[in-house]
Amino acid sequence: MYLRILLRTFFVFVFCLHNPLGAWAQDTLSMVAKTGELRLGHRDNSRPFSYRDPATGQVMGYSVDICTKIYDEVKKELKRPDLRLTYVLVDGKNRLSDLKNRTVDLECGTTTNTAERQKEIAFSHHIFIATTAFVVRKDSGIKTLDDLQGKRIAVERKTTNDSLLVANERTFHRKFVYVLVDSAQQSLAALTRGEADAAFADDASLWVPMTQLGKSMGEYHFLEKRLSMEPYSIGLRRDDPRFKDLVDRVTRRTIQSGEMSALYKKWFNSDQGVLPMSAFMREALKRPSDVGVEQIAF
Repeated sequence: MYLRILLRTFFVFVFCLHNPLGAWAQDTLSMVAKTGELRLGHRDNSRPFSYRDPATGQVMGYSVDICTKIYDEVKKELKRPDLRLTYVLVDGKNRLSDLKNRTVDLECGTTTNTAERQKEIAFSHHIFIATTAFVVRKDSGIKTLDDLQGKRIAVERKTTNDSLLVANERTFHRKFVYVLVDSAQQSLAALTRGEADAAFADDASLWVPMTQLGKSMGEYHFLEKRLSMEPYSIGLRRDDPRFKDLVDRVTRRTIQSGEMSALYKKWFNSDQGVLPMSAFMREALKRPSDVGVEQIAF
């Protein structure tokens, strides 16, 4: 009898050695069923993806709408129509750790799905493909990157974007004049004030300040050529296949049904028009993928 107990204790000890805390942790759906709430991590002011409206206090955005669809699916899966949806503010520094330590169950913002980050968390299918883009005046005569030779380009200092311009100069033997600023909004402001011939930043980051130009927004447009791409995805915890399957089911259905295209038009629309959908985004809507990438420069 004593030997049997000793052996059982030994096997439990060995199991613990080979299966760290994650093996004992509850999967997300079991934990949500127990607590009666799904915790959604959102950003404070990442318009139009994830933000809290200052007038109403409501959490909203493109990414939030997709996470809300996941919440609806969780309610069906658990047969819990009373399941609460709790919004938790996260930021760029803590968004991954908040997922890992179970402060939130979904991270709904503008997080790029990279191979490096997949070592820490899991991701949904790509929900948006951000690209670095040039905005110019329509009447400037600038149609290609070659037309930007010797032109003034407003770009945020000490970012991957100014590094991309340097790499492009070196590869294609071009020469740009740099107008260094501190944000995408400032790069657009330099363009509208005539201090630059082009603004260069993430297309989605430029979109919001462009919509604030009112009717004069129609005087500007994006060049077709993009210099890099970064796929945004919804973040969730690793090693949780049951929850991952549910999230993938929702995002795949949202993509294939055309709902994600409709959400794109909803959130990237203004009285002056719709943010042009890049070729990379169109491809993402044809072939759902959750592959983590490194930054790709062109």
